[in-house]
Amino acid sequence: MGLTGGIMNLKDIIGTNNKSVLKEVSNVSLKDTIVGSNAEFVGNLTFSKILKISGTVKGNISSTEDGDAKIIIDEKGLVEGDVTAPVIILQGEVNGNVHSSSKMEIDATALITGNVYYDILEMHGGSTVNGSLIRNKGKTTGLLEKKEDVSGDKNPGFLQSITPNKKSADKKDS
Repeated sequence: MGLTGGIMNLKDIIGTNNKSVLKEVSNVSLKDTIVGSNAEFVGNLTFSKILKISGTVKGNISSTEDGDAKIIIDEKGLVEGDVTAPVIILQGEVNGNVHSSSKMEIDATALITGNVYYDILEMHGGSTVNGSLIRNKGKTTGLLEKKEDVSGDKNPGFLQSITPNKKSADKKDS
């Protein structure tokens, strides 16, 4: 095992002769990004094309302006932060808001603790969302949240801010 004249074999890189493992690794496109089941990534992550998460990501994930970018969080995947991409397939766990500008699929094994923003939603029985389901209708989610915050409504809807109002904080101090 090792370098011979500067050429390295795929089995030398991953250290196995197992053909199924070699086939799985060789099917990955060079444009795909993978966080493996034994990996933990800490920090914000930006990707294009396809991102597959089987491990843990502690930070926000967003796609570049690429309209066909897709994120797949499989059953072993955990994201602690916000997720933003045109196409999102959730089978694992997300602790944060999930923003899809195109299509979102929430599988039966998914657990989301946060709001879900979508244009097209496919939700399988058994999935759990501890938050609100909010349809974008072609608008960006930041505008939806801002519109609700500046409305001055004394009874804000489900998009209310978690930071206390200055007036209510002053009353508590009195």
